Amino acid sequence: MKNGFTLIELIFVIVLIGVLSGIGFYMSRPDYTRQDAQYTLLKLKEARYRAMGNNALDPSGCVTLTPSALSSDEAPKHEIKSVITMVPNVTTVCFDGTGRPHDGNSVTLSTLIRSDLNIFFNNGDKNSTIRLFSGTGYAIIPCNN
Repeated sequence: MKNGFTLIELIFVIVLIGVLSGIGFYMSRPDYTRQDAQYTLLKLKEARYRAMGNNALDPSGCVTLTPSALSSDEAPKHEIKSVITMVPNVTTVCFDGTGRPHDGNSVTLSTLIRSDLNIFFNNGDKNSTIRLFSGTGYAIIPCNN
């Protein structure tokens, strides 16, 4: 009658647990691009709603789309870890009183963004996108990310 495990069986179980925990650790890595896109989307929506109803340009109605400008020391803290690219290439987005997006730090008719702005976040093999609609200033993260 056998009352315990052999050394081979114990080593096999320990190796199996190590392999499974390694796979689980790799699969549970945070998706920094998704987190960065969600944080940037929040900043865009916040700027849009602050600008709506204002007659003059309010600096809080603008967002600079660079990792250093988006990284926040405010609570909750967030550090952008993705590479950000925009199509068309727009660095600063300001919103007018009706919520429409403008290129740069002014809200004149000539600075109105006329085509949808796609903001791409890339970190290694992960990608996320924000689409900012030109006519309304509404922004979404498309489902195919």
